[in-house]
Amino acid sequence: MKTTFTKFLMGAMMVAGTITVNAQTDLVPGINYSYTPPASDNVINDITVDVCNNDNGAAGSFDVAMYLYDQATTNYWIIGTFNVPSLSGSACNTISNWDIDIDNTSGIPAGTYRLGVWVDSNSDVTETDENNNAGLLSGNINYTPATGISNQQPIHFNLTGNFPNPANDESRVSFSLTKPAMILLEVYDLSGKKISEIANDQFPAGQHSIQMNCSKLEAGIYFIRMSSGINSVTRKFSVAH
Repeated sequence: MKTTFTKFLMGAMMVAGTITVNAQTDLVPGINYSYTPPASDNVINDITVDVCNNDNGAAGSFDVAMYLYDQATTNYWIIGTFNVPSLSGSACNTISNWDIDIDNTSGIPAGTYRLGVWVDSNSDVTETDENNNAGLLSGNINYTPATGISNQQPIHFNLTGNFPNPANDESRVSFSLTKPAMILLEVYDLSGKKISEIANDQFPAGQHSIQMNCSKLEAGIYFIRMSSGINSVTRKFSVAH
């Protein structure tokens, strides 16, 4: 069952009516979010989080990370990241339809965790307040590593999705690799017809973000397919011109 909440237990809310003289940025998690806790497959489904800029200056590219937090030890593990190409001042953007497989992250022991969101997790943007970027979501995440999954040998890629979604003329596709790999990114329509190829190249380990041109796509539902060898993963997105 999907769980929806309307505020964070920790973190900052948007402050209305703030007046500043200089263009500055202050990135924070928004107050609305939802997610479906993982079942036996260890996939957190349908994550939706708001990302807000409380100040009047536009922010350039930055990452938003989801993490598992152990309240007993204060240890945390980043389990997925999403690149936001830009965010205007005094504005919010919503990241939605985000699925994260916990088994893709190495070193997480079995236990009960809290799910958190961390805006500008890579410290790409200089902000007026650097201490309000993270917050814990309500509810617990119970995790047991899947049988046959070694946390020292995680699945080597994860397709986060695209942003914005719905897309207009352009959108950025984000994915991560735990080791270098040959990656093929393709777009398909609802009938299964291949529409375009976004990338077909060797990528190093780490986080990646690729620009996708959607200007020639008709409004509707599409799928991004990421494959490497015999492994593949698909994410749905929509276009709204």
